[in-house]
Amino acid sequence: FKRKPNGMAEDLGAVIGFSNTVLVCGIWGAKTLYVPEKAVAGHRLEVLLGATAFRRLVEEWGGETLTIPGLADFGRWRRIRKAAELRVAGRSLHSIALLTGVTYQQVKNDIRTAEQLGLIPLVLTGERRVKSDAEVIRQMGFEGF
Repeated sequence: FKRKPNGMAEDLGAVIGFSNTVLVCGIWGAKTLYVPEKAVAGHRLEVLLGATAFRRLVEEWGGETLTIPGLADFGRWRRIRKAAELRVAGRSLHSIALLTGVTYQQVKNDIRTAEQLGLIPLVLTGERRVKSDAEVIRQMGFEGF
């Protein structure tokens, strides 16, 4: 097995393009994918990727089994961005946890990461738009839980 200096997602992107890489990672992510030795018309990869990208994939990795990345970090980064947006909008850490489906402690970590990335200022000085967690719970209709 010949490992290239970049990660597999970068290598796939260079060969089949960004959109096709996201598609392949979405469908076969965290699994293996056998690339046929020859580009045969009507192959499921040709149907999925298009003839040109399929041909390039076969030229680069024909006859090999690839381990396709799951891109797990993609979802994590989107969650961090969402937490940052909610925090800047004045939401409490508890309501952010409820809205993003993670624990309070994970929200604290996500907010810290967002601050380090410069997505939100280190100190929020604006007035909260939502005054309390109870108000958020009432607005969302979660009373009684």
